[in-house]
Amino acid sequence: MKESSARTRILDVASRLFYEQGYNSTGINQIIEEAEIARGSLYNHFPSKRDLLTAYIQQAEDRWFAELDKFLATLKDPRQKLLGLFDFRIERQLRSNFGGCLFSKIGAEVPKDDLNAFELVYHQKERFKIYITELLQQMKLSEPQALSQEMLANALFMIFEGATAIASISKSDQAIRDAKKIAESLI
Repeated sequence: MKESSARTRILDVASRLFYEQGYNSTGINQIIEEAEIARGSLYNHFPSKRDLLTAYIQQAEDRWFAELDKFLATLKDPRQKLLGLFDFRIERQLRSNFGGCLFSKIGAEVPKDDLNAFELVYHQKERFKIYITELLQQMKLSEPQALSQEMLANALFMIFEGATAIASISKSDQAIRDAKKIAESLI
């Protein structure tokens, strides 16, 4: 097995396990066994479980935005794209059986002094908020707005994040559908 394919296999297995059963509940031995690799191979690519976590978060962010771009590719109108964010989240939650946001899950699991992990999670959240802001900048919002564009972006971001958390807990997409209606009324 080539080293690059071993690295990919390790990261794929770790990603699935971290998401499904949690970072803290996933052991190195389980990753080695399910990836069907030697212990040395794992440590050759990832010197520690923490290094594997970093790679997981970075890869997840890249994949998340690539999937988002693909999902919204057919939509040209920024307003429709903004509302499409909620449809994207519904699709992801249905696919994961309401497993929740992997970034929020990691943020809830890592020790409070793991500033690097929090920085990586925060980066994804900020990148998404910027994405929302850029869509709002492309829109022709009716004047005057009760909220500044920055406050509107923050509100939409928080509605999105909150609805995702509630959908995960309730195992239903209703909160995300309601959040989409709220967003529609705000824009």
